Amino acid sequence: MKAVAIIGASDSGKTTLIAALIEEFRTRGLTCGVLKKAAHEIQLDAEGKDSWRFIQAGAMAAAVMTDEKIFLIKRKTAADTLLETALDRFSKVDVLLVEGGKRESAFKKILRVQNADDHNLISPPDDLIAIVSDEPFESPYPFFLSGETSKLADFLLTVLEPIEPAVKLKVDGRVVPLNSFVQGIFRETIAGMVRALKDVPENPEEIIIQVRRRGKDGQA
Repeated sequence: MKAVAIIGASDSGKTTLIAALIEEFRTRGLTCGVLKKAAHEIQLDAEGKDSWRFIQAGAMAAAVMTDEKIFLIKRKTAADTLLETALDRFSKVDVLLVEGGKRESAFKKILRVQNADDHNLISPPDDLIAIVSDEPFESPYPFFLSGETSKLADFLLTVLEPIEPAVKLKVDGRVVPLNSFVQGIFRETIAGMVRALKDVPENPEEIIIQVRRRGKDGQA
C-alpha cells in the first residue's frame, strides 16, 4: 500500500482533489481507500439508534452489516493512531489517501492551496512532496495545477514508497509497531525456521504465523 496525506486549509479543495485521484487510480485498475483526520469530534451514529445505544452502554465497538456495506463504530484508544489505523484497516488497498494529518510524520504530504497567497499563509511540513493549486505560481516543490490529476497520479506512483512493514505483529487484534531492527530479527529468525521445513518454497513472498494460547484444560 502506498499512502499520501492531502493537507491544506478548510475549503481549499482537499476533498475534491481526493475524489479526482480516486477516479484516476480506478481507471488504472488500482484500489483506493480514504482515511480522514477530523479536526473536531463528529457523531456518525445518530442518537437513539441501536449502534449508538450499544456504544453508550459501554461496548468498545459496534458494527452494522447490510447487503453492501459494513459500518464500524469503535471507541478510540491511545494505540489508534493514523498509521496504525492505516496498516490495520487499509492494508489491502493499492493507494491510501489521507485527508488532513499535517502533523502525522508517517505520511508524505501534498499541500492543496488555491493560489500563492494561500501558500504563503501555511508553513510547509518537512515531508511535503508537492503542491496543488488552482492558480500557477513559483514553488520550490513539485507543482501541479488542480486539473492535472493524471500527472499528479503518475508522480505519486513514482515517488511514494509502500508503507507496509516487512514484518507485522498483531496481538489480540491490535497492530504492535516494530522498529526496523526488531523487524529484521523477526524476519531472519522466522525465515530460517521455515526454510528448515519440507515442501516450502526457497524464497517465499509471505509467511503468516498465527499463535493462540491454550487454556488451563489444554484446549485452544
